[in-house]
Amino acid sequence: MTFFRSGLFFLSLFIFSLFQSTPNIAETNSLSADSVKYRFAPVVVTGQRYQLPLKDVAASVSIISQQEINSTDLVNIADAISYFAPGVYTTRRSTLGYGVAALAGGSITVRGIGGKPNSEVLVLIDGRPDFQGIFGHPLNDAYLLDNVDHIEVLRGPGSAVYGTNALGGVINIITKKLPASGFHTHFQAGYGSYNSQKYLFQHSGIVGKLQYLLSAGMNKSDGHRENSNFESKNFALKLGYKLSDKFKLTFQGSSTPYTFHDPGPENIALNGYFDYGKIERNSMDLTISNQFAHSDGNIKIHGNFGHHALSDGWVSDDQTNGVIAFQNFYFPHEIKTTVGFDIKRFGGTSESNGTKLGTYFNDERALYLHLQKNFVKKLVLAAGIRAENNSHFGTEWIPKFGVTFHPFAQTAIRATVSKGFRTPSVKDLFLFPPANQALKPERLWNYELGWTQYFNSRFSVDVCGFYYKGDQFIETVMLVPGQMQNLNTGSNEAKGVEASLRGKFFNSVSANLSYSYLDSKTTLPFSPNKFNFWFAYQRGKLTASLYGEYVTNLYASYQPQGFPPKTVFEKMGDYSLAHAKIGYRFLKKMEFSLTVENLLDESYEILKGYPMPGRTFYGRWDINF
Repeated sequence: MTFFRSGLFFLSLFIFSLFQSTPNIAETNSLSADSVKYRFAPVVVTGQRYQLPLKDVAASVSIISQQEINSTDLVNIADAISYFAPGVYTTRRSTLGYGVAALAGGSITVRGIGGKPNSEVLVLIDGRPDFQGIFGHPLNDAYLLDNVDHIEVLRGPGSAVYGTNALGGVINIITKKLPASGFHTHFQAGYGSYNSQKYLFQHSGIVGKLQYLLSAGMNKSDGHRENSNFESKNFALKLGYKLSDKFKLTFQGSSTPYTFHDPGPENIALNGYFDYGKIERNSMDLTISNQFAHSDGNIKIHGNFGHHALSDGWVSDDQTNGVIAFQNFYFPHEIKTTVGFDIKRFGGTSESNGTKLGTYFNDERALYLHLQKNFVKKLVLAAGIRAENNSHFGTEWIPKFGVTFHPFAQTAIRATVSKGFRTPSVKDLFLFPPANQALKPERLWNYELGWTQYFNSRFSVDVCGFYYKGDQFIETVMLVPGQMQNLNTGSNEAKGVEASLRGKFFNSVSANLSYSYLDSKTTLPFSPNKFNFWFAYQRGKLTASLYGEYVTNLYASYQPQGFPPKTVFEKMGDYSLAHAKIGYRFLKKMEFSLTVENLLDESYEILKGYPMPGRTFYGRWDINF
């Protein structure tokens, strides 16, 4: 604890010195006409924990808007980020449901970084980490789009602010805002191919100082193969209470129980197969937020919990709990500072076929500081440092540096250098024979250069190139015949390019086009080159959208049955997907929509041995009152 006391002392001294050495705040915080005129770009919080125009952010961030989400009939967060964010890819295996373990879909890679299990990309819900405590990966079947306002995707390491698991990127799910007035109710019912069904009820309102939003839904499908059925339920509650003009209390919680069936791969026997799973995921957080004239922040107590029971005899109860506290300070001369600390504990208890495997936890504590300085509205410098102390490997220092240059008001040139890291999971350290308690964290350094151009607030073009080099990746190594161990022996080096174009044409057509290319020294599974497209049309009561992807250079990885386990990488076929949705609004409060997925009836596989469905249809009623 001596280290953290010293850290707090120096942070306090730094803040005090800024106050002492700067002139009147009101004088320097006023915005010029130019700065107001050109701050039309979207605002993001991921990457620095305070609101910042996207054009001033040195890192690469994609924002998936409410319009884009509503223009599709996608169910899960994982599918949305794969279609709308360059450099991001998610594996799928059925009409609905990803499953868990070795043969599951839902694995997320960002620029080729993801891990197996998928513990190298961090998922946040309103800024709090959400992952399975034993294996360290997100459970994507629990992340539905029903209560989502928008999604921010940080492409590249985010460990300087968010700590472990943000090695390759960060997915920040921003939930729907609480209502400002009145009462609102939304009901949704849908039916489609393979007996796919969706029901959703949402109600929100405000009573005195109390705001609330509650939601209940169900998704189910028989699946396109025998024994591939899936069913999930979701319950969510969000409450807000204004304590005063400066303080607000917010609570949110959710529960998602679901069951899935796995028909197994066709024509091949693979390790890790089981045919059934029953899972329940629960989460909560309680936040006290403050907002002053020149400072804001919050204290958040959070937790997520899960129970897993699989047909191969695996039973586990896991949890990830913690406290997040940070305060943003807006100083004169356009200096912004974030000071914060995180405490979290993750792990759980497990058993296999009635044999108890034990209870294990990882404990982490961190201090972090982020600084940003604007120079004459042309240059934005940013730097951050995080000190993460882990109960098993000690302290890890994680820095990041960024610069954004505006040669013209609507042009942004950015560069960033950042470090990512991943703490060994409980599974890596303690479970199963390869476990090794001497493991160190995985590390990666990322370098990127980007350019963004805005055109008359209607169009934007973004291009970036990146290079990263990582080492100490955890691999399972055969020491001697019959004896395997997890070791920090893996490494990789890769470079790539990402480009996107967003815009609005003729006041009625919106578009989002993106392309990503990756060149890696080693074969990276589920990290293809891809082109994504999205067009949306709205005129009067009619809406229509067309979206999809073209995927090339896709490699799958799998382990055929046998000992010792051997991972095989196989190049899959290129494929093109196009989906269409058309909707019409009746009587102002009702809308009917029809979606056709896989319009071209493409035959393709993403996971080895799991053929994907052909053309499917889905109809939906939405009623608002």
